[in-house]
Amino acid sequence: MCVLLVEDEPLIREIMAESLEDAGFAVIQASTGDEAISVIRADMTTITALVTDFHMPGTADGGDVAHCIRQKWPNMPVVIASGRPDAMKTSWQEEHGYHLLRKPYGPRQLIGVLREIAGAT
Repeated sequence: MCVLLVEDEPLIREIMAESLEDAGFAVIQASTGDEAISVIRADMTTITALVTDFHMPGTADGGDVAHCIRQKWPNMPVVIASGRPDAMKTSWQEEHGYHLLRKPYGPRQLIGVLREIAGAT
């Protein structure tokens, strides 16, 4: 499984990327939603799951990134992480099948969610 990991906090991104790699996942990192959308549009067909922070600087938030990846790959597993899930559309989980992950979360929790998603696809 190759995960596109989108997180604007460098330390969190590095810890999660390293933990995912140690668990056997390939990881492509992006520091903003805008950068992630550029990666998605570059047609990198190796991506098999998206993990994105919701609130990020720039013009694209995690919802925009999730929408972009699902336009290209409609069945792509998507995990959206937020420390303020109340500010997100709660209907996303049912409407789009996005998995919502509350911050703070640890590497084991993220790995567990991704393994669950991988088993469901």
